[in-house]
Parts: sequence; C-alpha cells; structure tokens
Amino acid sequence: MQRLKNILLPLLIILVTQGLHYRWDTTQDKRYTLNESTETLLSTLDQPLKIDIFLTGKLPANYLRLQREITTLVKSMEQHTDQLIVNYIDPFESGDSIDALVGEMTQFGLPPEYILANQTQALEQTVVFPWAMVNYGNKTVRISLLKKVLGDDEQQKINRSIAKLEFHFFEALFKITQKQTKTLAVLTSHGTSDAIKIADLMRSLQGYYQLASFDLKALTNYPNKTLENLKRFPLLMISNPSEPFSESEKYLLDQHLLNGGKQWWAISAVAINRDSLFNSSGSAVALGLSLNMENVFFKYGFRLQKNLVKDLYCAPVVLASGSKQKTQYLPYPWPYYSLAKPSDNDFLSYNAGNVLMSFSSTIDTLKNSLEKTVLVSSSAFSKTQEIPISIELKKAFEKLNPTDYDQDSQTTGILIKGKFRSAFENRVKPVKIDKEKTAGESKMIVFSSGAIAENQVDRNKPLELGYDKWTNNFYFNKEFVQQSVHYLMGNQSLLSIQNKSVLLPHLDIEKVNNISGTLKTILLIIPILILILLGVVVYYMRSHRFG
Repeated sequence: MQRLKNILLPLLIILVTQGLHYRWDTTQDKRYTLNESTETLLSTLDQPLKIDIFLTGKLPANYLRLQREITTLVKSMEQHTDQLIVNYIDPFESGDSIDALVGEMTQFGLPPEYILANQTQALEQTVVFPWAMVNYGNKTVRISLLKKVLGDDEQQKINRSIAKLEFHFFEALFKITQKQTKTLAVLTSHGTSDAIKIADLMRSLQGYYQLASFDLKALTNYPNKTLENLKRFPLLMISNPSEPFSESEKYLLDQHLLNGGKQWWAISAVAINRDSLFNSSGSAVALGLSLNMENVFFKYGFRLQKNLVKDLYCAPVVLASGSKQKTQYLPYPWPYYSLAKPSDNDFLSYNAGNVLMSFSSTIDTLKNSLEKTVLVSSSAFSKTQEIPISIELKKAFEKLNPTDYDQDSQTTGILIKGKFRSAFENRVKPVKIDKEKTAGESKMIVFSSGAIAENQVDRNKPLELGYDKWTNNFYFNKEFVQQSVHYLMGNQSLLSIQNKSVLLPHLDIEKVNNISGTLKTILLIIPILILILLGVVVYYMRSHRFG
C-alpha cells in the first residue's frame, strides 16, 4: 500500500501541475510580464494569428540570446490567447546558395544582417535574418527583431533589441487588428516637403492612421468651408514650409488649434540653398526665412531665433579628398548636423538614440499660461551663429576646437499644451467665419529643423528615414517623429510599451580580456580543489565508519 502511495502521489502532482499555467516573474523590471495593453489586445483576437520567426537555426551567441528572449515572449503571449500559431523557420534549410537566399528574402522585404566575428585569428562572416512575419486574416506585417542605433556595439544592439521586443510585437498586432483608424492631414501647400522626401514617414504611419493631404490655398474665397474641412482632422502635420502664410491662412490655423486640433511643425528659421552648398562651389549664404508666423508663435509662447546651432557632437558629412585616381570620399565632422539628444520625459525618448537635426535653430520659450516641455536639444558643447553668414564645405576639413563650443545645450524641439488664447484676440479678423473661438485646449509640437522628417533619396526612390546613405549610419529620427505623432493622436498604449524600462547587464569586453588569464586559472584550479576536498571528506567518513 505504501509503495502504491509513493507512486500515485507524485503522478497526481505531475498531472495537476501540467494543467496549471502560471509563471512568476521575479525580475526587478518585470521584463517577462506583458504590458496591460498587450494582454488586452491578445484577448480580443477572434481568429488564428500566425507568427513566422526566421531568427533560428545556427546562430552566433548574442543572437541565440535574442532568440531565447523571443521564445520567452511568445510563451508569455500564449498565456493570454489560444489563437497563436507560431512557426520557427530556418531559411537555410532549403539548401539554396547564400546569394540566392539573400536575394529571395530581400525581395520579400526581409534583408539579412551580416555579422563579423573573430574565429581562430580570422574574420568569419555569418548571415542571419532577424525578422518575423505576422499573418491575421488577409493582412501581413513584417517585424524587425533587431534595433540599430548609431554607436552601439554588438552587445548593446542585442540588449536594445531585447528591450524593444514586446513593443515590436504589440505594434504589429496593433496594425493588423485595428478596424477603425483615425485620420491625420499633411499640408501640401506653402512649399512643404516634397512627397518623395517624407514618403518613408508616411508609409510607416499608414499602418496606424489614414493619411490625407490638405491644401490650405485650395478654397481661398471660402474660409468657412476650408475651416470645416480642416476641423475634420485631429492632427495637421506641416513639414518644412518655405512660403509665407497669409493673414487669413494664419487665422484658419489658429482656429483649427483652438477647436482642439493638434499641430505638428518642422520649420526652418534659416534658408540655405543646399544645391549651391553641395555643388562645385561648395558654399551657400544662410539667410533668415520668414513664414509670417512670428506673431502667432509669440502669442503661443515661443520664438524661433534667426541663428544656426553648431554642435561639437555632430554627424559627419562625406567629402571628396584628393584628385583623379587618388580621390577618396571621407567623412568629416560637420557641426551644422547636430546629433541632438531627446529629453527624458513621460511619453518620449526612453532608450532613445540621437536625432539628426540639420541646420537647426534655437527655440526660445516665453512666459505665459501654457505648459512647455523640451523634447530635444543639442549637446552641452554648442554654439550659435548669427545670420547672414556664408557656409563653406571646405571648413569641414578644419579640426574642431572644443573651446569654441562654450554655450549650453540649445533647445531645438518643444511641446506646448494647455489652453491656447487666439493669436487674433482683440484684433481685426482677416476673414469672417462662423462660431469663432477665442480660446481652446490643444497641443502643439515644434521642431526647428525642417528636415527632421525628411528621408534621403537614391535613384529616385525614398530611403528609410534616419538612414544616411553616405555614411551607412542610422539615426533615431523615424522612431522619434513617430512617437511625437502617436502622442498628439492620443495613442498612449504605443508609447507606454515603447518606453518600457528593461534593465539588461552589459558585459565589459575590455575588462574581461584584461582578467581572462586569471579567470582561466581559477576555473581550472577550483574544480580540481573541489574534487580533492570531496575525496578527503569521503575518505574520512569511510575511515570513521569502517575503522
């Protein structure tokens, strides 16, 4: 009977525990606990959701760690829904040559990652595909499992990717499952950014919102109709305008804001002819650019200075050095390309990289009842340059002198929110409109670099926003602009998950190399000492027992 009890009791415990699905997250940052928004989204799935993960097979050590974290995340997701179908697909199982495989995967929008590692005193290149695909009904979304930021080494890149895993999966689920989407408008009049220059940003926002173009000059003689059309959009994006706004257009923008519409501005206070700067002469004159919005912005509590911010911490510009067969294209620090740092706040910039702010200006804030938050600023080693001034590319060859950059960080991006007062209060109105408002709650984000949301173009095709084709660097512009749009559109769930804090230890490779000899010696000797100690204890016990 006792023997039967000893068999049945453990068997019963095993059967009961197999039916329990409970996990205890003991990590300090709760990295294995899903965000409440993720759990809610998973619980609403009403049909099978298929996830294909291509990061599998023979992988380098760091990428194996990333794969384990992905597997753990997927298991956590499976606790909240029975609609997940997960497949781990090794692309190399097909037996195709690497070149053919890379070409085929790239055609599907899944380009490879090339990893160089030192193996037996020789460089070895490994190809991995850090991608996943999510299928839900007739919709498909790609997930990039690797997060790149300028300056990260291999270990930092993997740690950053692990920290962003839940956001990337939530983002894909959010895009693929939402049925009703809000609409935002992009201003196309007043010489704003060419469509091809903001194509990547618009493409990235299409998964979240419906996009519409808006021409403020289309119905010049019908201001009421223009305002009614404008009020349909909860957000108006104005990227790099170059033509001044008329008094009636300013008034309509003012009324849109006071009626609760949000506004996103990327605006340059200085005009620079880039074609002249980057042609054979290599020089251009920087002049003040007036959009006739100065009095409106002043009423809202900020002012764009007519200057240029120069930053010691800057991105490079690639220039030709030498002549004929000896010509080389080399990167040189270009202080007008500030690598601005996003500020720490509740809704943007956690774990952020640097934002490329080319030819930016200082934003001064003024005292009024509105709340102002600095979103991005230059480094603590900056200087401002008054205009007009001649900018010459040849100065990039000169060595930067840190003592010249003796000013504090300069504000280049702000958020303004609260109850706005009309900029046309107690003034004669340029046009007559119905239901005029003198005050209203709203929000506005302003950046002093008109090109912050503009991507580069190669062979008449838009490149990814934040990617520099000349240096092969990635900057944080795309994610930063997306976060600012999500905030103005009220998508707090996307921000809360993206800013989830995950504390991952970072191994100091240099320190490990310095003490590697000591570590090897300790790891060799300690097991031998333990075996000797165990042998002595066993010998003593046997001698004591059997004498």
